[in-house]
Amino acid sequence: MKATRLTVVSNRLAIAIDRQHKGQWTIKPGFGGLVTALGPVLRDRGGQWIGWTGTSGHTPIDTAFLDELLANGSRETGYTLRPVHLNAEEIQKYYHGFSNEILWPLFHDLPSRCNFDPTYWQVYDRVNAKFAQAVAAHTNSEDYVWVHDYHLILVAHYLKTIGVERRTGFFLHIPFPPLDGFIKLPWRFQIFHALLRYDLVGFQTMRDRRNFMDCARMLMPQARITGHRHIAHCQTPEREVLIGAFPISIDFKQFAESATSVEVQDQAWIIHANLPERQLVLGVDRLDYTKGIPLRLRAFADALERYPELRGKVTLIQVVVPSREEVPEYEALKREIERLVGEINGRFSQVEWPPSTTFTDR
Repeated sequence: MKATRLTVVSNRLAIAIDRQHKGQWTIKPGFGGLVTALGPVLRDRGGQWIGWTGTSGHTPIDTAFLDELLANGSRETGYTLRPVHLNAEEIQKYYHGFSNEILWPLFHDLPSRCNFDPTYWQVYDRVNAKFAQAVAAHTNSEDYVWVHDYHLILVAHYLKTIGVERRTGFFLHIPFPPLDGFIKLPWRFQIFHALLRYDLVGFQTMRDRRNFMDCARMLMPQARITGHRHIAHCQTPEREVLIGAFPISIDFKQFAESATSVEVQDQAWIIHANLPERQLVLGVDRLDYTKGIPLRLRAFADALERYPELRGKVTLIQVVVPSREEVPEYEALKREIERLVGEINGRFSQVEWPPSTTFTDR
């Protein structure tokens, strides 16, 4: 691996291409856990990132101008950016549909939120093949291809289908469900067998790895699983797959340096001066139903109701990062959070003490 070029493949590139109000396209740094964790890895060792540009299929960008934007982005990030283009149907059915209306809720043990639309699978399958073609075009047999997350489970399958041999790893950034949850997926065999086309499959926790191995024992009885420490081996009739748990980290050094900056220290002093002898409870979450923000707000209201001595002494500050704003369910969640904050403040506010506040981080 040390002498090998690393190619990261994910649904989105590590930059965001945004159209400003005057119609001009600009780039800005990407956000989210994946970019935070993997950006320093590629920056420190070189490599490339393959992903969707994030732009709508309804508003295409001139090819020459896009190349210029990506070249600027590559200079800023320190690694090469390779785009995959999606049309409006693919964005709707592959990304919003199969990925986020089926796999996301099912893997988070929320099957009642799933929309098992058969057309979603057809487009998910097609887009994964498109990503595999991009990998084949921009890598060679010496590269290590590291595919990330539930959007792109089929990439290794399609690489092998078109006869492209690459060393491949896959990492799942969300939970892997237990057997009784996974078998609710109508395409469970296609998804499961596609995961076994990678050389290495990684999960966040030992529980996720154990769930996957339980599925392997049930869905592929002829597979032989050995090893129960850091890395397990799954021997199928065709090949051997390594299975491990690798908790993802953040760029700790960057966060530590930011925390000691003059700007942060000044803001901390302002908060302490304006809120003396006040306990602050801070939540920072993406806008998503799996984060439990409404439950957190209701629990805070219950604590204020049952323990009046907390009033005036504790403030809940909830930062919400917008996500999937074009999906009606997420817009409804945002309205529910705002309503709950308003109710809490209406019930419990005192002079100079709002019990709860939300901020939208854009």
